[in-house]
Amino acid sequence: MKMLCPDCKKGELAASRENIRYEESGLPYVTLRDVEVLRCPECGNQLVTIPKLAQLHRLLALTLIRKPGSLLPYEITFLRKSLGWSKADFARKLHVRPSQVSRWESESAPVPMSPSNELLLRTLVAVDQRVENYMEEMDRIELGAAPQPQMLAVDHDEQGWHMSRAA
Repeated sequence: MKMLCPDCKKGELAASRENIRYEESGLPYVTLRDVEVLRCPECGNQLVTIPKLAQLHRLLALTLIRKPGSLLPYEITFLRKSLGWSKADFARKLHVRPSQVSRWESESAPVPMSPSNELLLRTLVAVDQRVENYMEEMDRIELGAAPQPQMLAVDHDEQGWHMSRAA
């Protein structure tokens, strides 16, 4: 079935397999290899088919959190967005001012994240932890309370190890 260009409505889109730079991700160094590209010979419009986009973004996020060295500003932005957080959400959840998030994500004059904040960000992405109500979680944890040992009972069966309900 022939498909006309959605922009000019004249050209018939021609399909090809190409390697493309995926700059829309916000990461300037990502190349998608062998993806379908539909191109209009009349106006030059191109439509890129990116299958399993959520899976691709998760792979990019997991790759970023494993990289050695500090995160770059656009990598922090990508990871923040992968958690579904606005700058204000991010600031609130890391207990910093929104202006601090802007400094971390600034391309022109970036301020590196502290190692503890960067580790927290990497950890939240690793466990795909979208903490919806951070303050409730903090209240539940009772920071500053005297540490208490916890008794754990662990069972093993054919499916592996799991916490006992009796614990």
